[in-house]
Amino acid sequence: IKPVTGAAVLMLQDEGKLQLSDPIAKYLPEFAALKAPSGQPAHLTLTHVLTHTSGLGEGAGPAMQDAKTLADLVPLWLAAPMQFEPGSQWKYCQSGINAAARVVEVVSGLSFDAFLEQRVFQPLGMTDTTFYPSEAQLQRLATGYAKNKDTGELEPVPARLAVTRRDRPPLGNGGLFSTAPDYLRFCQMLLNGGELDGTRVLSP
Repeated sequence: IKPVTGAAVLMLQDEGKLQLSDPIAKYLPEFAALKAPSGQPAHLTLTHVLTHTSGLGEGAGPAMQDAKTLADLVPLWLAAPMQFEPGSQWKYCQSGINAAARVVEVVSGLSFDAFLEQRVFQPLGMTDTTFYPSEAQLQRLATGYAKNKDTGELEPVPARLAVTRRDRPPLGNGGLFSTAPDYLRFCQMLLNGGELDGTRVLSP
């Protein structure tokens, strides 16, 4: 999902609706009050969150599990202490990528899942890609396995997400279900410079 999230942001840049250099606070005003560890304003940009150099804290606790929308998550990210000065280092950051997904919602006026369905999945013929699998799709869901620490045997493990829950946020960092043929179409579009079968999704 993270490359898809990046593509969504870049599509909006192609349309002149945002720039990667823009501050997050331009679209999510709550970010204007965010302070870096130095005590100075954080001034996070879209580039920071997309490149894992934001230093943004990660939300945690029951409120994260109870969130129903990306907007619900924003105050939880901001309540977590920042990890470092923006741009000073690289550290994998789930909240940053999800903030980018929320920006897509604000700029496009669509929920993140609706934007991707209308602007990426339908145009590319990705008919089996969704945040919210149907009953028929759930029957085809791959089973994950983990090694039992005591026996060394592989055992099925439950999905990390409540896959049947329809009121969970469409996250920019995970939770998208797809198939190899569908995702191949997305990757082929990237390899083709933003176009597939005559349909242009991104500029080269």
